[in-house]
Amino acid sequence: MSSAVSTSAPDVSAPPNTGIVRLALAMTYIASMTTAWNGWKLGLRPGDAFSLLALMLFAASDLGHQWPRLPRWIWQFGGIIVLVTALHEFFPTDPNYLTRRVVVGLNNTVVHGNVEFLSNLAVGLKFLVPIVGMPLMYAFAYMHDRRALWRSAYFYAIGAAVSGLIGFSDRFLGSTFSLSLTGIPAVAGRTPGLTLHPNFLATTCVLGLPFMLWQSVAPRLRDRVLAFCVLLPLVVGLFASGSRGGTAVGAGTILLSFAVMPRYRRMLPTVAILTIGAGALVFVLHPSVGHSLLKAVRLAGNGSSSGSDTARGIVGHQGVLDFKHSPLDGVGMQVAAEAHNVYLQALASGGLLLFTGYVIYVLSALATGFTRTRQTEWAYPYAIAALSGALLAYVESALTDRLAYVPLALIGAMAMRPPADLAHDERPLGSDEAGPDPDAEPEWRAARR
Repeated sequence: MSSAVSTSAPDVSAPPNTGIVRLALAMTYIASMTTAWNGWKLGLRPGDAFSLLALMLFAASDLGHQWPRLPRWIWQFGGIIVLVTALHEFFPTDPNYLTRRVVVGLNNTVVHGNVEFLSNLAVGLKFLVPIVGMPLMYAFAYMHDRRALWRSAYFYAIGAAVSGLIGFSDRFLGSTFSLSLTGIPAVAGRTPGLTLHPNFLATTCVLGLPFMLWQSVAPRLRDRVLAFCVLLPLVVGLFASGSRGGTAVGAGTILLSFAVMPRYRRMLPTVAILTIGAGALVFVLHPSVGHSLLKAVRLAGNGSSSGSDTARGIVGHQGVLDFKHSPLDGVGMQVAAEAHNVYLQALASGGLLLFTGYVIYVLSALATGFTRTRQTEWAYPYAIAALSGALLAYVESALTDRLAYVPLALIGAMAMRPPADLAHDERPLGSDEAGPDPDAEPEWRAARR
């Protein structure tokens, strides 16, 4: 008996392997949660490991199928990163200049000379992960499950909340979870949670706030209770970080959520009056309590803030010198984490090329997010989180770190869907309406083949 060998093309209309897809979706959600823990490393950051595994599983399940089409602004910025990195590999910055640079190390110690924690090539490749890799992972997930974006955001907020709860416990309850799990000690009483630095803890807590604020007014009581259980650790984690910029942007994020989100807008006057009244009572009836709160976030009477200001001034001045030395392409991606301002980091490391690409990337994500709010309300928390991230970029230093790009990556995945059809894709958690079958291939995905 002989068997015929089929030479026909693969059946691209067949649904992908459901088992592999479900595992890939699970890896995506775990990656979202652990991306907020950039201080916890097991040889490789858990967020990176799970993201890579999710992409491999999605690619295996979609062999022969059309892959997601990310918006042009993602590929443009990815190309600029490759270009800047390549320029400094083939035309490196003058070593004599690099040896005269000033770097601020741990505990605000000043170090003179060419100090490289990672090479230009390593940082450039690492930067591509949040700019291209994460949007691609979320786009794959969105193709298979229309609720994947919201679930990914929810898990990111949960990861930030776990880190915030650990930071709060270490600072105010005397535990040592941060030191035990990450090996990073508290500095000047400020705790990092599961991140590399208290400022990173503040960043994750702030970016998680819009999603939990949205979920806290879900139709079902169970979902509102769960959202509050995540929202509270985010707030206390932000408080424990002692980040002045994070506290200011966090407060603005909460107010903006109340002012912009339709679910909250009608509550804004009442909340504003109650908040102002409560704050006034605290400072009038118990001035010491009010002073202690301000001191905890380093807005009054905290000696560590003066050292932080000095360090910011030193690295900021060095960033300006780097940009002046090479305005077009900077002095190399190896300095991308030094200046204490993301926009200045971009100018110092990649010059006008990288800065322009970064600004276009952020503005495109913001435009996409707020445009999508015209079609469906569930786009509001994504847009507000992206706006909060853009404001945090002015006061924090996270140009290349993955944890600062989750909202932008989610919007990038959202952008591949036609705006008019968005309202039919996502079923927010807590909604009583029947949602789409997560195991069924979306019609729009099959139609694009």
